[in-house]
Amino acid sequence: MASLFAQTAPEVQFATNSDSTLVEEFSHEYLLAHRVHLRENPSLKAKKVTVLDIGTKLTLLEKSPNYEELDGIRSNWYKTKVGKEEGWVWGGMIAQKTFGSQANYDVKFVYGLESVKINEAGITEIKHQLRAFKSGQQIDKIVFDGYVSSPMEIKNIGNKGLFNVEDILALQIPHPVSERPVGQLYIFWNNGKFTNVASLIDYSDASYAKSEQFVFPSDMEGIKSTIVLETMITDYHAVKANDMTKENTKMVVSFYTWDGHQLSQKAALPPISTDLVSGRNE
Repeated sequence: MASLFAQTAPEVQFATNSDSTLVEEFSHEYLLAHRVHLRENPSLKAKKVTVLDIGTKLTLLEKSPNYEELDGIRSNWYKTKVGKEEGWVWGGMIAQKTFGSQANYDVKFVYGLESVKINEAGITEIKHQLRAFKSGQQIDKIVFDGYVSSPMEIKNIGNKGLFNVEDILALQIPHPVSERPVGQLYIFWNNGKFTNVASLIDYSDASYAKSEQFVFPSDMEGIKSTIVLETMITDYHAVKANDMTKENTKMVVSFYTWDGHQLSQKAALPPISTDLVSGRNE
């Protein structure tokens, strides 16, 4: 997905702890990337102090006055203390969100921007990333298209009663201009691998509107081992006789299974289309 926005690099910023912050009240961040150098000064040319693993817990003490821009992302450097070592980490290497697997508490997920660039057509292409790690070692990484350069809202909704999936990560897709929610992106975590399963995006104009949602097995209306896709379609058309607008809405219900690797439509259960105005099944 791509969006238009001002041709300035998006900034990644974090709050720092001050000298007056009590130790028990310190806020912490976590490293997004793997094998990151902690440096003596806020510069890519500065001497390397040590190498940090993905998910390293960071206490941010100070923000540099200068910034670096890498892969279209702008961020300051942050002074941090890790164990007995003290040094600087570029903010683009720090996770914007960190959360855990519900199936395996040893597995953690970190999220942040991957890159931002303007293509030849003048469209800003935004990439986001999710990484999984365990005990300081990266397990998998997925890069996916985004709509805005600000962090997307993420919820780990568990496996929702499905087999062959450990965690379902639901990301709220914002509108590229207003940033209000316009749909959900679903990424499945299973057997040490991310899979980008689906983007369910609302659409509307003067003549047509569409919205979609998944119904999982553990939902009230759920079906065992089945993901139900409900698509609501509204067709606005003018009635020539009196030039009035008439609503014609239908619900299309499709059935899918997840085999641990991909989502497949159930051949034995063809889609059902229901006219919500007349109540007639097609």
